[in-house]
Amino acid sequence: MKKPLIGICANYSSSDAAGLTTYLGVAGQEWQLLADDYIKAIERAGGVPIILPVTEELSTLEPIVQMLDGILFTGGSDIDPQCYGDLPRYGIGGIEPRRDSHEVALAKKVISELRIPVLGICRGSQVLNVAMGGTLYQDLRLERPDGMNHTLTSAPKHYPTHTVAIKPNSRLHAIFQTETLAVNSLNHQAVKELGQGFEETMTAPDGVIEGIEMTGERFVVAVQWHPEMMIDRNPEYLVLFEAFVNSCKLR
Repeated sequence: MKKPLIGICANYSSSDAAGLTTYLGVAGQEWQLLADDYIKAIERAGGVPIILPVTEELSTLEPIVQMLDGILFTGGSDIDPQCYGDLPRYGIGGIEPRRDSHEVALAKKVISELRIPVLGICRGSQVLNVAMGGTLYQDLRLERPDGMNHTLTSAPKHYPTHTVAIKPNSRLHAIFQTETLAVNSLNHQAVKELGQGFEETMTAPDGVIEGIEMTGERFVVAVQWHPEMMIDRNPEYLVLFEAFVNSCKLR
């Protein structure tokens, strides 16, 4: 069977630090880049990874998007609260408005106009939720002060720092075959109000949403944590990418 083509959204930075610290560029350049973890996860799951840039016009990507068998929305910077009708609150981090407007529009198009499977990771889950009318906690530490620490960036990227509960009879439950899963935790934002068509199917011990999926038969799944960072040390987390890629094969 032909391997499915999987589009992976690139990160975008208006800072020239990426070029200066790596000696790949000069001052004043903006950058589009992607962590290798995403590429490896899709390739190991049997897909062909294709990096999707942030373009000035979404229509520029149309010929590529029409060829894709699936799309992965990746992690990165915070989302401009204007995208979901909110004002900026204390605790919000850096935003990249160009990437925000591009990806929210892309998510709307993919969900509403195409039938390809979709996977979201961390910021990607937030983008999908916002695209369907949902909202976000801009900073969990300030907006949910009684909750746990979700931003454990001092831990190794692959290390599970807390558990999540998975809703029985959900797609995520069918994928992981368990009601409790240990995950890493590198976020300070999260889904607040669910977007249209989504249901929460994975939650942290403090109630923060860690996984969402669209109702119905179509594969539209997103998680707040980073399974792509865990597959080298914990290959069992690859099942999420395998389920995604297998759904893309059926297209």
